[in-house]
Amino acid sequence: MKADFLHKVSIKKIKNLLKNRLSYAISNISKSGKVSGMPVSLSIEPAAICQLHCPECALGSNNIVRSNKLINFDLYKKVIDEVEHNLLYLLLYFQGEPFLSPAIFDIISYADKKNIYTATSTNAQSINQTIASKIVKSGLKKIIISLDGVTQETYETYRVGGNLNKTLQAIEFINAEKKAQNSHFPIIELQMIVFQHNEHEIEAFKKLAKKMTVQKITIKTAQIYNYSEKTELIPTIKKYSRYKIKNGNWELKKKLHNRCLRMWQSAVITTDGELLPCCFDKNADFSYGNLNKYSVKELWNNDKALLFRKTVLSNRKSIDMCQNCSE
Repeated sequence: MKADFLHKVSIKKIKNLLKNRLSYAISNISKSGKVSGMPVSLSIEPAAICQLHCPECALGSNNIVRSNKLINFDLYKKVIDEVEHNLLYLLLYFQGEPFLSPAIFDIISYADKKNIYTATSTNAQSINQTIASKIVKSGLKKIIISLDGVTQETYETYRVGGNLNKTLQAIEFINAEKKAQNSHFPIIELQMIVFQHNEHEIEAFKKLAKKMTVQKITIKTAQIYNYSEKTELIPTIKKYSRYKIKNGNWELKKKLHNRCLRMWQSAVITTDGELLPCCFDKNADFSYGNLNKYSVKELWNNDKALLFRKTVLSNRKSIDMCQNCSE
């Protein structure tokens, strides 16, 4: 599995990674905000639609309005062609459910054929045997599947409208197709986001994951909007909470430092073509510009990008979206 990732690594990609890291180190001293390399990784959103209504998801709670619900395939190809020689990792996910895009398998295959390591994240509700077969054939290298509870009652508390059995069946379908097609891929990562209502099922989740044929399990802390007003969602187990009480008030547990490596090596692209600093920018409030008009290279170090990175280096606390960051 590691060999396949290494197969997609080139000297040029390594040089680009080193340029990024050096720029980051220099910027922490000079406060310039400039990146001498291109993005090392990207998240591209195939679809800004979803069949579920997760309450803390900006899309699921109807707090996102996009002019384009699906990314234009020609725009997608343009972006991939611009970054293919530098990009190490491509996450085909942002806010929507990727497998609701009719073009998702063309999207995956196009990047895979360009020697880019591809991954996606899904609620798995639309994955049947036919879809599972196409997933394996597409060349997708990793699939993250959300499973926020081991009983239907707990699962649907957050995954509103979701069916637990569909998720479990999707894993079985993918594993069956991997075996039938004699493929190690995609790697399956089973993910649980911990809230107060499901923290009692963490151990059961681990046991269930061991029974399923998955290569990795991840237990994540939850990002909660207006967390000081939604304390019923915050886990009581401190290890799994992003937040803590200090002097009677809730605040982010991790101290926000005036730095963030993400800004120097990755970015997010919406279905509309907006180039964003990171995945916390749900409504494209800090967009560097639109890729329907400009190239990735033109936007990557433009005035908006430089100003945003400089603000991260000087006063990160002043940026609203950083207030919920676990980095």
